[in-house]
Amino acid sequence: MSEEKYLKSVIMRRCGAGLMAGVALACVAMPQLANAAENAAEEQASEGAQPSNTEIIVTANRREERAQDVPISITAISADSIRERGLTQLQDLQASVPSLVVGPNGQASRDVMSPSIRGQSASFQGSPAVVVYMNEVPLVSAITLSGQGGPGTFVDLQNVQVLAGAQGTLFGRNTTGGAILLTPAKPTDKLEGYVQAGFGNYSMVETEAVVNLPISDKVRLRLVGASRDRDGFTHDVNWNKDRDDQHWRMGRIGLWLEPFEGVTNYTLAYYGKSHSNGTGSIAKNFNTNYFVGLATRPITVAPGVSLPLGAIAPTFNFCGAGTGPANCSFYTNLLNQQNARGIRQTAHGMDSFAKLESWSINNTTDIELSSNLKLRNIVSYAELKSYYANDQDGTIAPVYDTGVTAESRTAPRDWYKQVTEELQLQGTALGDKLTYTVGGFYYKQSPRGTMESYAINVCGLQSVTGCSIGESRIRVTNESKALYAQGSLDFGAFTPALDRLRLTAGYRYTWDTVGGSTTSFSYVPLPGGGKYVTACSWKSNPNPTQPIADPLNTCLFGATLKSSSPNWTLGLDYRPNDNIMVYGKVTRGYKAGGFNSYAVFENTRTFGPETVTDYEAGFKTDFNAGGMRGRFNVNGFWLDYKNIQRAAGDFNRATGGNGAITLNNASAEIKGVEVEAMIQPTQNIELGGNYSHLNAKYKSFKFDSSSGVWDCTAQSITSPKVFAGADMTCRPLQYLSPNIVSVYGRFTLPVSEDVGNLSLFLSYNWTDKQPTAPFSTERFPDGTINEPGVLLPSYGLLNATIDWKGVMGAPLDLSLFATNLTKKNYIISNTGIFQTIGAQTVIYGEPRMFGVRLRYSFGN
Repeated sequence: MSEEKYLKSVIMRRCGAGLMAGVALACVAMPQLANAAENAAEEQASEGAQPSNTEIIVTANRREERAQDVPISITAISADSIRERGLTQLQDLQASVPSLVVGPNGQASRDVMSPSIRGQSASFQGSPAVVVYMNEVPLVSAITLSGQGGPGTFVDLQNVQVLAGAQGTLFGRNTTGGAILLTPAKPTDKLEGYVQAGFGNYSMVETEAVVNLPISDKVRLRLVGASRDRDGFTHDVNWNKDRDDQHWRMGRIGLWLEPFEGVTNYTLAYYGKSHSNGTGSIAKNFNTNYFVGLATRPITVAPGVSLPLGAIAPTFNFCGAGTGPANCSFYTNLLNQQNARGIRQTAHGMDSFAKLESWSINNTTDIELSSNLKLRNIVSYAELKSYYANDQDGTIAPVYDTGVTAESRTAPRDWYKQVTEELQLQGTALGDKLTYTVGGFYYKQSPRGTMESYAINVCGLQSVTGCSIGESRIRVTNESKALYAQGSLDFGAFTPALDRLRLTAGYRYTWDTVGGSTTSFSYVPLPGGGKYVTACSWKSNPNPTQPIADPLNTCLFGATLKSSSPNWTLGLDYRPNDNIMVYGKVTRGYKAGGFNSYAVFENTRTFGPETVTDYEAGFKTDFNAGGMRGRFNVNGFWLDYKNIQRAAGDFNRATGGNGAITLNNASAEIKGVEVEAMIQPTQNIELGGNYSHLNAKYKSFKFDSSSGVWDCTAQSITSPKVFAGADMTCRPLQYLSPNIVSVYGRFTLPVSEDVGNLSLFLSYNWTDKQPTAPFSTERFPDGTINEPGVLLPSYGLLNATIDWKGVMGAPLDLSLFATNLTKKNYIISNTGIFQTIGAQTVIYGEPRMFGVRLRYSFGN
């Protein structure tokens, strides 16, 4: 059934009965009931804290339903609300959805935008815990950075749906945290479209155009194009460039065919690319005690003879230590200079940049086998290619820099292709009291070409020249196969006394295989070209006085991990009347393990899957009290989280190799409550918002550390590091904000049709403090510094939009927008490597942005 027909049937049934307050809003807003039903799909708004004069149809259960009828926690945002709120990228959803935070997750790139829901987030090199889908297909994801998809994915959407909690039964990729569904606007049977242009501060210029062509009754075409250019808001005084700029282009084609009655075919093709001058990292701290410790560490050079490392290797001669008295003024002066510049200027030692190219094509075929049975096939192919270089210490010091060679400008860091295939059988029975879906899913992401990385972790020299450079070439393949079935049974099929009591049950079994290989080694550039390869990252050089002759093969390692797991869901929901639904459910989620391409030990090359059992109960209500219409949705949840993937830095003392490890043995519990509310005290005023509160703690988190850590028993930085049986159970969970609040008000001015529709939208979003490190806290119990900046401070943002639709009766809309009206300075990411590499940098959120958008619509 089409969305338009579905809406029509719902509105006619429920408005006629006068029962459903949310749908009654649609009836009030339309002069004639029949016309209202016909046009409902075009005038959609969204569920919960969104424009509420009509209902949005969601696909959370892989079939069309009203959001209020879905017995899970879901926030749906309509096309109008996407525009009103100025949502142009994933990070703009931050705080507008309960329990959702979006950020770089410690990676020094503003473009990462990794989503986390209820504390479930992507681990470094791991599968995402929250998968983003476009047209029911997972976006291709990067490996070295936790990004998904390309630019412009929020252009011309029908809606955005955010599903909280494990979604492993019905959706393609297994996830423990949730799913974000981007639903593109499909071709319609009307000749229509629009052209939009926007202008703003920081020289922002954006364009957007959509043309919908009904070529015939059987063929419909929708063409979409968009671009955005904006100067950066962080100026690099060393390179005289603006960092944090935006330049992207995208195009999308949607083709709908009906070759035969009961058979529809929809093809969506997308291409997008972007480039920028990279992220403007701001230096905050250097761990000079760590630098001096490295330089003075004794190294045995002959039996009974030891010398400081700084005296043997000039690249480790930090602060002059090892050859004389320590003098760290070089680093302290860099910090003083940065503090004097402020947060909107920086001085990078290397020329950061970022480029990304992504394209995809997917096809959905629906075959109506009968009035009660539909066959669906969804197939897709996608590619993602990413280049980047980051000055991650934010200064001219050669510390923690990636992309330090000329090859970095031409060698992709991520270059992957993705193939998916899904076959579904959807049906109804028992007079539509039973609905079910049975299907199979296949997913494979594999390298498209060679990927290379060139980086400097720690170098005591004052320029890159002479520093030891780490080079790596990475190949990772993820393959997943799954079979699933899920159904919902209304017990009214057996007796009227149990009508509207519904049981939902689903089961899925998944087989995952991840395999990869890495060539990783260190070298010193030779004059005139060439490389003096000093060591592999994961094994010792058998003859340290001679370079490694064939590093691409000598330093090669690989590994394969196979895993499988059942997922399931079981729930009950009940509607005592059309205005109220109560529900409870339990779901088991699973996320595949991965390959650790930065391993420096043989036993850390893979990491296993993680699981979560998600218990949730709640209610959804619509009401009409004294002419005030509203909505109030509440749910509570408890998560039993096991084998948690937690990434951290790693060091091999025998080889001197710096790398990473993903631990997989922690367990935790996360519990919380989420509230969404909306009320319309008058026809011209709507108020609403959402709130989430989370409480999380580890039940167990113990492991052996190769380089030693300060665990829960440490009282100060002078306490001895723990190597065996380190206990991190007392640490907070990462990427989880205990409290998130979002409130909004929409005020519509009563004006005539000749003038247009004028409204003001105000929103305030507040995000609580957020821990970002797997092991470290900001300070020890005695107050001494441990890992500065790992607890991101709380912040609130005030945004506003003034909309004038139908300017003076013309098909022209005018929007004035402003974000971060109060010019709040807030931090969205911290590197968290103060103790392991010796630097601390942060990424600040956007300053106040403002501008104007004009849209001219044509056709029907």
